[in-house]
Amino acid sequence: MATYKEYKISKYDDFFTREETWKSIASYIPEDKKVYMPFYSPYSNCNELLGKYIKNEIVYEDKDFFTYTITDGIVVDNPPFSSKKQILEKLLNDNVPFMLILPVSTICYKYFQKFKDSNIQLLIFNGRQGFSKCNPDSGEINNNNKSNPAFDCVVVCNNMKLTNDINFI
Repeated sequence: MATYKEYKISKYDDFFTREETWKSIASYIPEDKKVYMPFYSPYSNCNELLGKYIKNEIVYEDKDFFTYTITDGIVVDNPPFSSKKQILEKLLNDNVPFMLILPVSTICYKYFQKFKDSNIQLLIFNGRQGFSKCNPDSGEINNNNKSNPAFDCVVVCNNMKLTNDINFI
């Protein structure tokens, strides 16, 4: 029987969404809403990549997401996966419409079940999405295929008033 006495969980959240992913979800973003991308990194250009495909005002600032409430727009982002539970809880408690790129397994966690009375909808990608890995020491972005995750992602949406609850994109 294998044991994992030496195993230590590592937390590494410096992965950035690639342009093709932003392009595939852009048509689901309402044109009349300000878009907040609150999960800032000085090395990411996610706001520029998404901005190629939408005309909305995009707010992308170096602020602590947990210290303020968004009242005049929606959140569209790829949050740090290690904090997804706390992020979902804050967005739902603040009643902020959102579109978050998350591992598909998120919808199976026990904590997600308490959101059953929310207006949760899903965008399901046609294939596994790749991410660009960032070296936090140098800021260098690695786009090679070895940075692709071993899991699939979906876009978990709330209060987005999409035509269907499950959308294949």
